[in-house]
Amino acid sequence: MKSPVAFLFFMLFLAGIAFVNLKGMNNQADTAVNSASDIATTAWRPTHIGEMRIQADSQMIVQFNLDNTVVGHGGCNRFFGDYKFVESTLEIGPLGSTRMACPEPGNSFEISFLEALQSARILSHTETRLAMRDEQGVVVARFVATERDDADK
Repeated sequence: MKSPVAFLFFMLFLAGIAFVNLKGMNNQADTAVNSASDIATTAWRPTHIGEMRIQADSQMIVQFNLDNTVVGHGGCNRFFGDYKFVESTLEIGPLGSTRMACPEPGNSFEISFLEALQSARILSHTETRLAMRDEQGVVVARFVATERDDADK
C-alpha cells in the first residue's frame, strides 16, 4: 500500500518542479522591445491574434525594418507603413495594403491582424517569440520568428 502512495507523491513532486522551472524560464528570457534593432533582424509569423490561434501554414507575416518601415502579408494582401518607438511605446501605422478580394474567413483574419498591429503599444520578446500588448497590457498578438524576405524591404 505504501508503494503506490509514495510513487504518486514522487510524481506530483516532479511535476511541481518541472512547472516552476518552465515558468521561470519563460519569465527570464522575456525582455522589453525599445528600438527597431530589437525586432528588425527577423520576420515574425503570428501564432495568435488575441485568443484566436493562427494556423502554422498561414501566409501572415510582419517585418520591421531598421528604417522604421513595416511590411508584411495579411494572408491575402500585402501591407506596408511606418512604425516608431516614443519613450518605449510602439506606434504602428497607419497601414496601407493592396486590395485583393479575400474569401472568408481569410478576410476577417486579415482585418483582425492589421487592427492588432495598429493597436500594439508594448512589445516583449525572446530570441524566437514576440508578444504585442495594447495600452492596457492585454496581449493583442503573439508571434514566432521566421525567415526574413528581404525582397519586401
